[in-house]
Amino acid sequence: MKHLDRLIIKAKKVCGTTELRFSLGMVYPVDGGKWEAYGQLWNYIPRNKPGCKLTIAKCICDSVNDAVEALQELSEKHPNDRDVTIIIDTLEGD
Repeated sequence: MKHLDRLIIKAKKVCGTTELRFSLGMVYPVDGGKWEAYGQLWNYIPRNKPGCKLTIAKCICDSVNDAVEALQELSEKHPNDRDVTIIIDTLEGD
């Protein structure tokens, strides 16, 4: 079984399955009544291993719906085979 696992890992590296995938989405309020959409793109290689790539995409939107839509578009451009939750922070504090 270990031999088969090693072959699968080698095949994934050769075929280039290390593309960035949408891995995290957050929406939270910023000053001026705007909302920030924060999307994380990651190739799912552990962060302490060579070849790890992590990119952050941010944009400021006029509404919560616009921010969620921006993250959904990002997830369509960088599909993921896992379920990814988009967290919406609507709490306001001092």
